Amino acid sequence: MNLRGLRRWWRSLASVSPYEEPELVSLDLETSSLDPRSAEILSIAAVPVRGRQVMLSERFERIVCGSAAVDREAVKYHRLLPTDVEHGVPPRQAVTEFITWLGERPLLGYCIGFDCMMLERAAQWAGGGLLDGRRFDIREIYRRRMLQRNPDDHPSQALDEILTALEVPPVGRHTAVGDATAVALAFLALKYASARPVPRRPTT
Repeated sequence: MNLRGLRRWWRSLASVSPYEEPELVSLDLETSSLDPRSAEILSIAAVPVRGRQVMLSERFERIVCGSAAVDREAVKYHRLLPTDVEHGVPPRQAVTEFITWLGERPLLGYCIGFDCMMLERAAQWAGGGLLDGRRFDIREIYRRRMLQRNPDDHPSQALDEILTALEVPPVGRHTAVGDATAVALAFLALKYASARPVPRRPTT
C-alpha cells in the first residue's frame, strides 16, 4: 500500500459515521446508460456539504465528451444534448480534475459505488484504489435511520421516495448537479431533522 492509500486507510478508521464528518462531498454522474460494461460518463457534478450548508458556490461541474451516442430518449432525463457532450472535456481529464479538487474529503452519493467505478474506469486506473477513501451511500444512511425508528420498517431505496420522505424538493432531478444537491439536502435532513413515512401504495 502506498503512502496515499495508507493515509486514507488510517483516516477511514477514524470515522465510521457520516454524521461525524466535518465535510462531505456529494457526487453524482450522468451516464449514457446504467450498464457498467458499456456506459460512458456524460457529466460530473459534486457539491461540498459543510456544517448545515450545501456549498453550491464551491461546486465542481464538468461536461464530458465520449464516443457513445447520446440516447435522444434519455435527453429528457439528463438534459444533455449531443452538442453539449461534443464540446465537453475528455473523460480522463475530467476525472483527473475532479480527483485534484476532491482531495481527501469523503464522498456521499446515491449508488456511490457505481459512480466511483465509472470514474476509475474513465481515468484508466488499472489497479483500482483511485477512490478508496471513505464513501457513504444515502440509501444506507436512510435505511439505518428508518430502522432505528422502526425495526419492522422496509425503507424504500428509490431516491424519489427518499426525497419525499425527507421533504426535499426534487429540483433539477436527473441532472448531475441537481441530484448531487438533492442527496446533500437529504443527508442534512437526516442529520438535523426528522423524516416522515412515505404513504404505501395499496396492494390489489
